[in-house]
Amino acid sequence: MKKSLITVAAMAVLAAPLSAIAADDSFYIKGSVGLGMAMDTDIDNMPNAAGTAKMTYDTGILASLAAGYDFANPMRLEIEFMRQKNDLDRLSYDNLYGNFTEGDLTTKSFMFNGYYDISTGSAWTPFVGAGIGFSKLDLDTPGLDFSDNDNVFTYQFIGGVAYAFNEQWSVDAEYRFIGTGDATIDGADFDFNSNNLMLGLRYSF
Repeated sequence: MKKSLITVAAMAVLAAPLSAIAADDSFYIKGSVGLGMAMDTDIDNMPNAAGTAKMTYDTGILASLAAGYDFANPMRLEIEFMRQKNDLDRLSYDNLYGNFTEGDLTTKSFMFNGYYDISTGSAWTPFVGAGIGFSKLDLDTPGLDFSDNDNVFTYQFIGGVAYAFNEQWSVDAEYRFIGTGDATIDGADFDFNSNNLMLGLRYSF
């Protein structure tokens, strides 16, 4: 009987409402790292040629820093700086293929994000979110005739789950899809899309 009561009490503690962990509105900061799986890119108006080329990337690394305000369920708002770098892998054009031995695409983004937290009555909080902003796409292609940068409109969709260790600290696991408008470099046009997996640590004041 005592063991049963202890078990029930332990389960009750583990399932304590999240409001008991973080009930007040609060500012927070968050740092995240992850994998950036950039999608194939179509390049229109290739220099000195007509038609479309396709460029592929290796999986890259990304990191972000964010500062925001938590309205204590269900909404959060934040500003974020994010940097992602993907090495170039392959270029195909007119059925010809070439492998890159060097070169990369670096994306630096400033975003304004909004989140909706889904209360579960526990320390676990699923969430969805979206963001808009702009990115500087910096293309370095020693093997091609164009390398430069351009600033473009950027958006992202976010889904994940947070776990609160206590009133201040929580960890976020996220999936993000990020996409941009067309960048123009030396007359060539391309956009950037990426499926990203991120792990973040959040501190609430």
